[in-house]
Amino acid sequence: MDVFIGIDVACAKDKYLPLVICTRQNGQLLPFPLANYQIKPPRGLGNALTLHEKVNQAFANDVARYIETVCVTYQLNPVRIGIDSPLRPRDNRLKRRLAEQALDKAGISCYTTPSTADFEAIKAKGIAHLQSDKPIQNLPHAHQIFMLLGFALNKRLSKIAECIEVYPHATAKKLGVADTHKSKGNQAELQLFAISHHTGWPKTNDDWPQVGNMCLGTMHDKVDAYSAAWVASLPEQECICFGDREKGDAIWIPKVKPLSSTKAGPPTKPKPTKKKKQPVSNEGYKRSCPACYQHEFKRWPLGWDAHAAHRCTGLTEVEPEARKKEFKCRFMSC
Repeated sequence: MDVFIGIDVACAKDKYLPLVICTRQNGQLLPFPLANYQIKPPRGLGNALTLHEKVNQAFANDVARYIETVCVTYQLNPVRIGIDSPLRPRDNRLKRRLAEQALDKAGISCYTTPSTADFEAIKAKGIAHLQSDKPIQNLPHAHQIFMLLGFALNKRLSKIAECIEVYPHATAKKLGVADTHKSKGNQAELQLFAISHHTGWPKTNDDWPQVGNMCLGTMHDKVDAYSAAWVASLPEQECICFGDREKGDAIWIPKVKPLSSTKAGPPTKPKPTKKKKQPVSNEGYKRSCPACYQHEFKRWPLGWDAHAAHRCTGLTEVEPEARKKEFKCRFMSC
């Protein structure tokens, strides 16, 4: 069975790499429920270790083994891999990559990809920062360090299948659903809803509770990975190329029209209402978790605090109390 893979490159410490594997069936792009599999993708090692080439090579090898193990186990044939990261450094002769210049003209913002020489300076600066016992959270060029991992992934995964660079934010802009940051409220679900009009999934009320199972990570990471797999699944004539493919400097997004504002939102997207406390008696009602869509509350909101503190995969905070506060402010009353 042919499959298409999407990777939202992330190197945050202890965070599972958001990776989605999809197949096309009856006009739908269906993700495998990787979150339920015993085989897990590698966890990120953090920006500090990502400064080192050997660490990135080892991580890329672990990702390759994960993909190969899943594909062998389930008899899958990887055709193309969409990677949400630059695949190689910028040409030293350019101030901005050709793809980035094309995005600029389209009014789509993106970080500048450093050249090889720039990255040597960035790595030296980062290592000196850490050796001086300065805070890791203040590591310089933190928004570009992940690209080093992207380079390593491209080099290793190209031996498994063709790799292309994708940019989920540009895809969301093309779909007309990028006005709000993807991590805010139900924005990730809205982006997935827009994507679903072209992929055919999730389509029904039964599909939406399965969204959280497509991989491990926060909801917006999962949607970005699915978006990457979607672009990887499309033939070239159904894509827009920013940059120059022949020069190996290209970013691909789908050739689509913005989502009509008159169309309904995702089934699980709550209607805006005034904030008020939810009932806590035995008269509560069944409801899927509005953050991860993987847990069903038998009497909402009973048990929300324990779920948010330890099990919910749709939150960004790490500490239990911070996770409960995030869940309460996003989906209940602050």
